[in-house]
Amino acid sequence: MAKHIQEFTIHDYKGIHELKFNSLNSINILTGDNNCGKTSVLELLYTIDNPQNTGAWILCSRMSNVRTRNRLFFNGFFNMFPIDRDDKCISYTYVNMQNEPTTVTLKAAIEETQIPEKEMFRINGLMRTGTVKKEEEFIDTTYIRLFTYKNGEQINEDMIFDFQTRISAFRSKETCFVHTNYVSPVEHATNALYLNEILSNPELYEQLLSILKEFDNNIINISALKSESSPYSPEYMILTKNHQNALPLNAYGDGMKKALLLLSAIVKSRGGILLLDEFETAIHTSAMDSVFSWLLNSALKLDVQVFLTSHSKEAIEKVLKSNPTLQPHINLYTLYDYEGTNYIRMMTCQEAIHAQENLGLELR
Repeated sequence: MAKHIQEFTIHDYKGIHELKFNSLNSINILTGDNNCGKTSVLELLYTIDNPQNTGAWILCSRMSNVRTRNRLFFNGFFNMFPIDRDDKCISYTYVNMQNEPTTVTLKAAIEETQIPEKEMFRINGLMRTGTVKKEEEFIDTTYIRLFTYKNGEQINEDMIFDFQTRISAFRSKETCFVHTNYVSPVEHATNALYLNEILSNPELYEQLLSILKEFDNNIINISALKSESSPYSPEYMILTKNHQNALPLNAYGDGMKKALLLLSAIVKSRGGILLLDEFETAIHTSAMDSVFSWLLNSALKLDVQVFLTSHSKEAIEKVLKSNPTLQPHINLYTLYDYEGTNYIRMMTCQEAIHAQENLGLELR
């Protein structure tokens, strides 16, 4: 069974308070109106493998996609904490398959200090140029002091200054639980792929080709080529029947890139948790059946627990009905925010299909 956690409760995070996911399955679909908290749930789940590293919380700060020159992590981290509470505290609990609960808490205190100007440059990875000043100048700064706890025991302490534009996103190999991977709705546009293991595995490679043929039936091969100018970032080339030379992946549309990203992310997440935000983005409806079926079947085989967010009625239906053998492994969670209180409606796959087809219930 591709399950690592069976319960997940958000006690406090941004606008969410005491939101509990019971009976989590191998494949969990999160849906609901905009701003109901779907992405926020994935952000917190992303931290469970490495909460002791400040870099694990960057996704929660929503600063990773902001241009460096405009990125102030102080603002991003400050906005992570509930605005309607006096104390700055984020807290959640997950329960593993052995019924063992783990509570992770991140607390913050806002403080003021003075630091040498050269220290400000060092923190931001900059080098001061020009004439060396005879007297060291100090600057006034405000900072967030962060304290991370696991089951009440402090596991990390860090500081983020109001001028800080750089935080290491490196996450140590030491994990708190199982490794997690997050795929954003637009990550395919960055050409971020993890295909090495697929290209070296005959069974996975054959399945990959069958998926690619959904987009172009003339495709006969895909390979990774490294160049002297980019030895660590291979360029993926696709050979087809109707072109004399192989074409770069960039010659194809976003749909194929997204399919490749999803498939490679499953392999990368082997034995862990995969978080797919708006997973259907860029996938044409004609390819959804084959892509989603391969994706979810592979998740079960590779022991990957999957969390999907979507507000697409068609995409949700495709997953629910993608394969009868998958249905016992799928749950649907609909999130609501009513007058500032968070609610969840949970249904199994069979219950969701019945409610929609026989009762006319809107699943989203």
